[in-house]
Amino acid sequence: MNSSYNNNVTFGDVLDSIVFTLNPKKIVEVGILEGFSLKRFTESSNKDTIIDAYDIFEEFSGNHAKKDNIIALFKDYPNVSINYGDFYDVHKNISDIDIIHIDIANNGNVFEYAIKHYLPKLSDNGVMIMEGGSKQRDNVEWMIKYNKPMIQPVIKKYGLKIIGTFPSITIIKK
Repeated sequence: MNSSYNNNVTFGDVLDSIVFTLNPKKIVEVGILEGFSLKRFTESSNKDTIIDAYDIFEEFSGNHAKKDNIIALFKDYPNVSINYGDFYDVHKNISDIDIIHIDIANNGNVFEYAIKHYLPKLSDNGVMIMEGGSKQRDNVEWMIKYNKPMIQPVIKKYGLKIIGTFPSITIIKK
């Protein structure tokens, strides 16, 4: 079916739209890598939005964020804090978050953990954004090689909706 909506929307545009719609006071990002989504959140939010970003940096044995590079990239943003933080612990010290973005080599177990431990930390109108969720994303080489639990069963279990086919994102409301 022809439609002006049938074009390529980038995931950066999706993140910008979420920020525009929610006008968040507080954003938490877990998993920074090269800072793409963090940069989008920083540039599309108000300058007084508190943005806390967490990563385990060089401790992760796979593709990981380089702490010195990330600190240098965000040094001119006083509302952004770059922190060491393990996904399995960060939720213990946060609350009333408007946007939580989790992108840490997500798999089915990560999704389940996030739903249980991070979703309750959202503000009343907050959203949790998870990288992944599509069938195509479940079939990336490292998911298969390391026998990681697929995300698709979690998507079906909770009736979640995903955006895009690869890498895809899942947006979950409280």
